[in-house]
Amino acid sequence: MFQKKTKGLIAGAIASSMLMLSACSTDGNTTAGSASSSAGANNSQAAAKSSTPVTLQVWMPVNIPELDPAIKQIGTNFEKTHPNIKVEITTIPFADYFQKLSVAYAGGIQPDVHGLGFGQLISTVDQGNYMDMNPLIEKDNWSGKSDFFPDILKAGQWNGGTYGLLIPETRPLVWRKDYFQEAGLDPNKPPQTYDELFAYAKKLSKKDSSGKVTRSGLDITTSTVNNANSEQPYLSMLLLNGLNFYDDKGNPTFDSPESVKVTNQLTDLVKDKDVMFQADSNVTGTLFQNSLAAMGFQSSYSLGQLTQSIGNDKIGFALPPKGPTGKQTSLMLGTFMTIAKKSAHPQEAWEFMKFMFSPDEFFQFAKATGYVPPLQSQQAKFEGLGDANKVIFASMKDAGGFLPSSNWSIITKYLRIGLEEAYYGKKTPEQAMKDNANKARQEVSKK
Repeated sequence: MFQKKTKGLIAGAIASSMLMLSACSTDGNTTAGSASSSAGANNSQAAAKSSTPVTLQVWMPVNIPELDPAIKQIGTNFEKTHPNIKVEITTIPFADYFQKLSVAYAGGIQPDVHGLGFGQLISTVDQGNYMDMNPLIEKDNWSGKSDFFPDILKAGQWNGGTYGLLIPETRPLVWRKDYFQEAGLDPNKPPQTYDELFAYAKKLSKKDSSGKVTRSGLDITTSTVNNANSEQPYLSMLLLNGLNFYDDKGNPTFDSPESVKVTNQLTDLVKDKDVMFQADSNVTGTLFQNSLAAMGFQSSYSLGQLTQSIGNDKIGFALPPKGPTGKQTSLMLGTFMTIAKKSAHPQEAWEFMKFMFSPDEFFQFAKATGYVPPLQSQQAKFEGLGDANKVIFASMKDAGGFLPSSNWSIITKYLRIGLEEAYYGKKTPEQAMKDNANKARQEVSKK
C-alpha cells in the first residue's frame, strides 16, 4: 500500500485557518444506504437501547454540494436504529471551517464528532483535543479495523493511538482527450514519463494572438491568493521524484538541489507561457475544472463531476507518469473524522463513527460524494461504478502525502510564498526556495 512517507498522522494546525487544506470537487448521487444493514456492524447494545436521550453534535467541512445531503442522510439513518440518540449535523464551508472549529474548542463548545482536513490534526493532538479511539476499538473488537486498508488506518494514528478515521482521496492524472487530439497527440495515451509530462504540457498550452495564455498545458497553482493550495500540485511533482518538501523530523527540504530542480522545471513552464496564472482566469475551482488546462492532478472525488460536466468521452484518467526512478506515486489527501476528547457522550459518538464507516453505509456515502471507501470489502463494488474508480484504487497502492510534523503549517506557509516568488519572477527559484526555507527554519526554532 502507501509508502512509508504516508504512514502516521499527517500534520497541520487547525488554529492556522489561513493554511487550511481544501479537498476539491466531486460527483453526485445523494442516496444513502440501508440503515438496517449498516447498523448491524458492531453496534453497542447499551448505546442503542439507552433510556436516556442524547444529542450528538457532528460538524463536517464541505467543499462540494453533495457532501451536505450525504452526511445528513447518515445522521437520519443512524437515528432510525438508535432512537434515543439524536444527531445534529452542521456542515460548514471549508473556507470558514477551521476558524470556527478553533473558536468552538477555545470556548469549550466543540462538537462531539467532527471532520479535519488532512493537514490539520497532529498539532492539536498533542494538546489533548481528540480522543484516542483505540480503547473503544479494542473494547468492541471492531470489525472495521481489519476491513480498513491498513495504511489508511495508520494515517490517523499518532504515538500509538488512533485519533482519526480517514475518508481518503487521491490525485491521479487527468487529461482532456479533445485537447490532445487538437495538439496532434494520441488522446488515449497520456504522458508515460516525468519528462514526457513537461513535453506534453508545452504542446498542449495555447496562447492568443497577443501572446496571452488561454490554456495551461499543466494545471499548477501559481499564487497564494485566497489561500490557494500551491503546495499540493507541487507535492504531486515532488512525489514522482521520491521527494517531499520537509523531512520526517519536520525540517524544510524544499531548498534542496533536487527540490529546486523541480521548482525550476515548473517555473520554466510559467516563463514560457505554458501555464496560466490563476489571477488571470477569474474562475472558481481549478483551471482543469474550468476547461482552462489540458492536464492536471485532480482530486479523485472530482472525476465523476468532471465526466458529467465535460463529457465522459473527453476525459482520460490514469496513474501519474513514471518518475525518474520508475515510481508513479500519487498524492493522497482526504478528511479525517475524529471524536472530541471532552465529548460528554463518547460511547454514543463512537457508535456514530462505527455506523458511518460500516460497509453499506459508507459505500452509499462514497457513491454520493465520490470519496473513496477506505474499506477493503467495498473495493470491487466501488470499482464497478466506473473505470475511474479502478484508477483511484490502483493509485492508493503507491500514494504519498504530508509527513507527520507539527511544523506543517509554518513550512507550508513559506513554501507557498517561495513558489509564488519563483513563478512571478520576483526571485530566482533557487533564491526563493532558499530564503523561505531559512525563514521557516527560523520560525520553527522559536516555537
